[in-house]
Amino acid sequence: MLYAFPSLKWMQSTWAGVDSIFGNLDRAKPLPSYKLTRFAGTFGVHMREYVIGHIIAWERTFDELREDQAKKQWHGLLRANYRLLSSLSIGILGVGDIGKHVAEACKVFGMTVWGLVRQDLPKEKRSPHVDHYRQIDGLCELLQNCDYVCNVLPSTSLSRGLLNGNMLENCKQKKSVFINIGRGDVISEQTLMGALRKEWISGAVLDVFPTEPLAEDSELWDMKQVKITPHISAISFPEEVADIFSENYEKYVKGEELNYVVDWEQGY
Repeated sequence: MLYAFPSLKWMQSTWAGVDSIFGNLDRAKPLPSYKLTRFAGTFGVHMREYVIGHIIAWERTFDELREDQAKKQWHGLLRANYRLLSSLSIGILGVGDIGKHVAEACKVFGMTVWGLVRQDLPKEKRSPHVDHYRQIDGLCELLQNCDYVCNVLPSTSLSRGLLNGNMLENCKQKKSVFINIGRGDVISEQTLMGALRKEWISGAVLDVFPTEPLAEDSELWDMKQVKITPHISAISFPEEVADIFSENYEKYVKGEELNYVVDWEQGY
């Protein structure tokens, strides 16, 4: 399909991620010459609500309170042992459009925000909601300092397997909670389960997985400290897709630079 229209000048994707498109590239052929734009600019609002909702639910033990209610048990002293978000830190892996939205929401609650980026950013391109920027060589430091670690990275050659091996051992002092709303291949399922069993991290909130849907026999389903959602932290609302396409179409007919252009060489 990617090579079926030789006169094609521009293709608009309806998804933020483009790894499925790149997965269908014929590596024996030159890269497509037409422009590819992704759906962006709206998912950040969806995903920041997902992240904040899960952090609050985790800190205020909503799941445990529901279990208490079902058992008609009153554990006032036990459940009153919570932390304020303003005392916590979060590391956001990938501070692009979505990551900046997550950072802004976390900063509203007073969290200390760390951000991982591919390359050093000039001051004017940095988010005012990120307190500490680090590049890949500073990943260990970021993990060591954050109560929550939220992956927003797309699937690229640089991000795939980034958290494999013993990388999450850097979280063991903070006992971080890992949130994944980016792409599942940033860490293997076995590596993640190992980090949970060794208590390098205290829990995980997972919306994406290396293989989807998650297999029924995956041990992740039965791990009490894991929350699983079926890749719904952000969905494409038709009206939002139409707005993005309409704005880009107007730019296209005017010969202006399109929004959210994908770099065929970089893969995102």
